[in-house]
Amino acid sequence: TGDYDGSGRESLVIGNFSNEMMNLYRNEEALFIDDAPVAKIGLPSLLTLTFGCFFFDFDLDGQLDIFAANGHIESDINALQSKVTYAQPPHLFHNIGDGKFEEVTPKVGSDLQKPIVGRGAAYGDIDNDGDWDVLVNTSNAAARLYRNDGRNRNHWIKLKLIGTKSNRSGIGAKITVQSNSGTQTRTLKSGASYCSQSELTTIFGVGNDPQINSITVKWDSGNTDQLVDVKPNQSLTITQTRPEPSTHSLPK
Repeated sequence: TGDYDGSGRESLVIGNFSNEMMNLYRNEEALFIDDAPVAKIGLPSLLTLTFGCFFFDFDLDGQLDIFAANGHIESDINALQSKVTYAQPPHLFHNIGDGKFEEVTPKVGSDLQKPIVGRGAAYGDIDNDGDWDVLVNTSNAAARLYRNDGRNRNHWIKLKLIGTKSNRSGIGAKITVQSNSGTQTRTLKSGASYCSQSELTTIFGVGNDPQINSITVKWDSGNTDQLVDVKPNQSLTITQTRPEPSTHSLPK
């Protein structure tokens, strides 16, 4: 789940079997609408069999993108269906705004283009440079660790929550980051991708904004903590009910 359209509501992305496109259920409060064809993720995902998938902002532009790990369950599927293969490259869909995505897998390096029998998928900042890297588990083969080395210059803020009245990991907290380019809202989750657990810290990309106007954390126990006038490109640990966060800078 994720707020990919800036509505403040969390929508759903779901991976499906081959010959069934992925679903992108846009949250319209009273109902969910499958926007996969309109959003341009439907046709590219028609022949792949998706296991792990998630929203994340891989280029730190402030808009949630989509990653999907693919791979069939039948090793001889190509003998039966000439357009479907056992090993399949992942999908990386870049959010280009207005509810639309562009598949950029062919543009982000040769490693991501290589077919694998993907299963679980998770994200984490393994090198502490402020952007998300991706780990994919495969069937009967080594896992793949895709380091995000795009060298983009967008600004970011990395947040770790520590609950006191709420659970210690801050799971269920709603985080809102407001900067000049807009407002982003996310809920901290324990897991959503197939058989996978991603890093519990969260990273918000804020594009070229030189400052973050406010960071608001609404804990699942009901109380709210807020920081104002925050410099980007650093990691913050926010402890529930503590007025000042502990901070340290990370390399860009």
